[in-house]
Amino acid sequence: MSACRFPVVLWLFLLVGGTQSGVAQQNFGVVQGRLAETTRQVAVTGRLMPQKVGTGIAFTVPVSVNGSKQTWWVVDTGAPLCMIDPSFSQKLGLQADDKVGRFPITMINDFETGTFHCSGIACKVQSIDVIKSAALRNESGAFEKTGMVGVNLLSKYGALINCRTQQIFLSPSGNLGMSREKYEQMGFTYVPMNVTSKNRLEVTGTLDGKEFSFYLDTGAYSTLLDDSIRNEVQLPFLQTNVQTKAPFANMSKFARYSYGFATDFKLGNYDAKGARLGSTMLNWTEAGSSHRFAGFIGMDFLYYRSAIIDIGGRALYLKPSSTPK
Repeated sequence: MSACRFPVVLWLFLLVGGTQSGVAQQNFGVVQGRLAETTRQVAVTGRLMPQKVGTGIAFTVPVSVNGSKQTWWVVDTGAPLCMIDPSFSQKLGLQADDKVGRFPITMINDFETGTFHCSGIACKVQSIDVIKSAALRNESGAFEKTGMVGVNLLSKYGALINCRTQQIFLSPSGNLGMSREKYEQMGFTYVPMNVTSKNRLEVTGTLDGKEFSFYLDTGAYSTLLDDSIRNEVQLPFLQTNVQTKAPFANMSKFARYSYGFATDFKLGNYDAKGARLGSTMLNWTEAGSSHRFAGFIGMDFLYYRSAIIDIGGRALYLKPSSTPK
């Protein structure tokens, strides 16, 4: 048994057969996902070698809607609602209400991810073309992508998301009940997490000693600060010529991607010094955070820190970074 797998097996033992008891520990679903990647060319200004390959990581899970064959949905904690591609929705003959917002909403009562059955799931009908180019990482096989799993489903079933092993644990009771102490015994650092009124997963942290709110966004390939925050905390950065595109948010057409490495960055008591932080013009105006909004914590940060996002328990657990040099 490899060393990297031992904590996962131990964690499952503690959850299923450890000292805790109760319905939540005996009645839950395990969804095994798959890791996908996208690549892009990044030109860094002022460099002799301008072209550089950037890699984005996406976490996907198998989903069946109304008995359909399984397709793959991106797990997106930055999405308040689940999302289904219009072509797939039309293929299934789903009815949608187009009078509730900017995009039509369809209700799905036969939604199965892995072998866990969900009901009463609201899905926004919106194109997901921008994520269809993601390809499986070190795997082969069919990989049709038709939707995104949002916080409304994850919160309803108290999802516990293991970003490193690409697993989601879901409970009909809405809380799996794993204790903070057991995670800390396994080497994780606890970070308090809040679900805002807008269905955002919020954690509080500091940059250069200043306190901010950050949203956990497993649908974001990169961690992103707003340019104004980057400038305020005087984060050294490299500017690229890449336009930042966020099809599911109102991103300025003038937004350009830059990045730097944090010298003073914490989430709760977790020291994230050295983390790579992207930045752009986020143009974010949504209310609901407990502190001034600074940016999104993306899959790059979460994956390499073996993040466990316990939505039912309102907690984020992180290990020291294993980012390859």
